Amino acid sequence: MIRERYVFKDFIFRREKLDEAAGRMESPFLAGFSCCVWNYEYNKALAKKIKAFHPECLIVFGGHHVTPGGAMLEKEEYVDILVHGEGEETFAQLLAALGTGALNAVNGISYRENGSVVSTPEAGPPALERCPSAYLSGVFDNLIAENRGTDFLAVLETNRGCPYRCSYCDWCAGKTVRFFPMERIKAEIDWLAENKIEYCFCADANFGMYRRDLEIVDYLVEAKRRTGYPKVFRPCYAKNSDDNVFEISRKLNSVEMDKGATLAYQTLSDDALENVNRLNLTLDKFAGLLAKYNAAGIPSYSELILGLPGETYDSFCDGICGLLEAGQHNSISVYHCEMLPNSEMAQPAYIKKHGIRVAKMPFNHIHSAEKDEEVTEYSYLVVGTNTLNGDQWVKANLFSILVQCFHNLGLLRCFAIYQRNENGLKYIDFYRRLLEFAVSAKGTLVYELFERFRKEFENLTDGKWMYRNELFGEGAWFPEEGAFLEILLQYDRFWNEIKAFLDTFHWEDGVYADLAAYQRAIVKRPGTQAVVLTLAYDWYGYFDGVYAGRREAPVIRGNILRIAGNATANWKDYARETVWYGRRRGATLHTSNKGETETEYLDGQTQPDAGAT
Repeated sequence: MIRERYVFKDFIFRREKLDEAAGRMESPFLAGFSCCVWNYEYNKALAKKIKAFHPECLIVFGGHHVTPGGAMLEKEEYVDILVHGEGEETFAQLLAALGTGALNAVNGISYRENGSVVSTPEAGPPALERCPSAYLSGVFDNLIAENRGTDFLAVLETNRGCPYRCSYCDWCAGKTVRFFPMERIKAEIDWLAENKIEYCFCADANFGMYRRDLEIVDYLVEAKRRTGYPKVFRPCYAKNSDDNVFEISRKLNSVEMDKGATLAYQTLSDDALENVNRLNLTLDKFAGLLAKYNAAGIPSYSELILGLPGETYDSFCDGICGLLEAGQHNSISVYHCEMLPNSEMAQPAYIKKHGIRVAKMPFNHIHSAEKDEEVTEYSYLVVGTNTLNGDQWVKANLFSILVQCFHNLGLLRCFAIYQRNENGLKYIDFYRRLLEFAVSAKGTLVYELFERFRKEFENLTDGKWMYRNELFGEGAWFPEEGAFLEILLQYDRFWNEIKAFLDTFHWEDGVYADLAAYQRAIVKRPGTQAVVLTLAYDWYGYFDGVYAGRREAPVIRGNILRIAGNATANWKDYARETVWYGRRRGATLHTSNKGETETEYLDGQTQPDAGAT
């Protein structure tokens, strides 16, 4: 009935000029908008423009940014109808009802009637087996055919719902998990492969929670081996990673379909965990999982959120370094807590209880060229709570950047590990001392970088918390990535200046010079020649043991370390391939890249690099 009554036009999927997008519509009856944080302002502007061009056109808003009730209709007069929650069945029922005018029979919507806003009862979750696939029903066929040369990303959803209730999240929180039919999922994977879709994001909240996810991954791996596509499959893994997730990561890693396994924490503060309704793995179990992934050569990374209520400056810094203590040397990513309108955290009572302060900031398009857009999108970021004031929030950002740049990306990691294991200096103490150096050592490169970051994070009105340098490409970088690249660009200066900091630590005779030569050489830089180092200590074996969970003292064992040169002389290519694409698998260190180093022991044995460190 709906297909007989309506003609469906093409999607507007690019941020077109508003006049052009609205002007080319021919007497539209209805325009529907799926609203999220990255397109909400554009959607509002385009909806206004459509209403100006076509006053009789019905404007319907749905998606994650539409809150319950009709308040949005009172604020945005050009919007006619809101669809709340999951919209597949509700939108279909709405289209059917518009022919009769009986909108009150459609659950899950808000609309105007006789000058008042009417909200109908909440709609139940749709039966997923009855929801048609946009891929298999031909909805995207014209879009693909008419945009040859465009690299499309795709979303694969195999289930919907989440058993958790994290207060910062609006992703189906607290709802029963429902499953799409396996036949449909496999057919959609075939469609992705046939249409040469390179990057596939998985929209499941906890991929790997169920045994059937292994069957899905097997089908994805087989599709890539058969056709070459999808090249990348990026899931959000189950919160408490177990054998399922390990096996999935192993399979994806075997065909280079994923950057690594997520071992997420979000916070290590007990108070913050309680406030956001979250439980974590114990650090002992976490350490065991890390050793397991490292032994299998599977990269892993962890994520934290800055700004959760209950977190303090000290607990945040302790949390980052707690992950290091557990063995997460490869990759930690820290994200700002974002206020999502349908999350528990965004509710007035929750905000008042925890003293949450929010800054409206221009949306940061990380790894994208600077955009000259008609409409600016915004993020609403938590920049303070009852337990974390504004100055502490800024300082926490600096500490986060510092650890990610110097430890995870690898610039000083070897020194920090040595001091921890041999002299008992905890990571928190090493990096607190480094931050003191970074903010006080005027005239040094590190000071210049961190002074710049401090000023940017203090700007809560129009600050752009990204790093740009055209030498590294048109894209914007996370601050720790920008700092890392700038340091590589001025590598000799950095090492000359950082020695003053490293000299403040105790070093056994002969250790510092040997370790410094190793640390400096293993950082991968663009356009470098092959390096041959003669070392007194077996540093490769020492750090390989650390990453595998063994803590053995460094051994004096003469060796020759051969490090391959990096033929990539172009800074843009290096920044993209090594720092952006390769960060989560540790690509910034030669010792993490299989075949790039070889150790020849002077007693006659040879140890090729397996790429596990």
